[in-house]
Amino acid sequence: MPKKIILSILTLILVVSFSLPVMAFQPQDVSNDHWGLNYISSLLDQEIMYVYNNGNFEPNQAITRGEFAYSLARAMDLEPAIVSELTDISDHSAKGYISALVQEEIITGYPDETFKPQNPITRAEIIAMLSRSLGLDQEENSIKVEGDYYSDLSDEYWAKELINLSSEIGMIEGYPDGTFRADNHVTRAESAKLLTELMNFEVITGDIVETYPISGKIRVNSEQGTETVDVDQDSLIGRNNRMVDLDEMLKSDQVYLLFDQNRNRATYVKAYGLITQEDLASQASELTGDFFSPDELISIADGDWQSVTPRLRQEVTNNLLEEGLSTEEVTALLNTDWDQLEDLSRERLIESISISTNISTALIEAAIEQDWDKAQDLARQDAINSAVTQILTSSSLLS
Repeated sequence: MPKKIILSILTLILVVSFSLPVMAFQPQDVSNDHWGLNYISSLLDQEIMYVYNNGNFEPNQAITRGEFAYSLARAMDLEPAIVSELTDISDHSAKGYISALVQEEIITGYPDETFKPQNPITRAEIIAMLSRSLGLDQEENSIKVEGDYYSDLSDEYWAKELINLSSEIGMIEGYPDGTFRADNHVTRAESAKLLTELMNFEVITGDIVETYPISGKIRVNSEQGTETVDVDQDSLIGRNNRMVDLDEMLKSDQVYLLFDQNRNRATYVKAYGLITQEDLASQASELTGDFFSPDELISIADGDWQSVTPRLRQEVTNNLLEEGLSTEEVTALLNTDWDQLEDLSRERLIESISISTNISTALIEAAIEQDWDKAQDLARQDAINSAVTQILTSSSLLS
């Protein structure tokens, strides 16, 4: 056969081969109409997940803690590690990847220093691992989401904040009845979707150069250089201990951004830096059980008690009536008619206000006596104590 013909045939074969679509691997037990096929095939092609020796993926089978640790470590491009304090992984095929996750503080194991790699992983456990892999468990990166997302998660549940935060950024959803079912097991197909969601996020950290609240952008100086990032309209935005808008970010604040590559926008922004009056007022508001709003506390710090007097008066009235005082006694107390009442009643009033607001009795007494110099000194001292406590207990403020 002439060389020209052979060359033409080879060229045609190469052209055809390059024009054919690359076929993703499809396990024999995952049908074409399975909801998780794209997630599963993609992760198999990247060798992040695997099929069993019989060629099956078993999409509806609960994934074990060891299997998920293997896939999570590979999704994060972690190299297998050798050293681990976990006592029950020495014979597990994924021990190197489990150890790598331990070194990254993404998994900690159980109190008895076991990992239980053969146990099925729960929804709470898998979200804890995914959140830690993004750094969302770290105080400087975490935003406390207000309210209760799920009816079946108590305030004391160990993973509640991470579950709420993961739901806010769209990593996971609850059930139609409003529950999360944290102890339910996760199937291999469900884990494939969660890992894909994780890989669609990119973390950017650095210092704020400028914010553009009207345009919805933030300029950040990071290790990759200076870049301007679009902020999603519905993004979760926080600074220090409270949720804020972009215009409350300060230049030179350190910032953590969670970037959704599918939308090319930051869906989560957390800054931390200089403690402001608003930060202290927000913390003080929590100390009063949210009885006073941060704005009201700022007014009080400025000596403007009149702005909160009506609501405080009503609250104290209700408390005193519940304690068994008559309406006449309550009126005399609130009008500070000490001639009509004994000194004990004065102390009762001070204690009732303190109980309602968590403000110290000394500061309340100074306010009742209208000794504003003393009240301001006490309020200033309380603010200083609160700030010092915040600095000493917050690792983010020391970083």
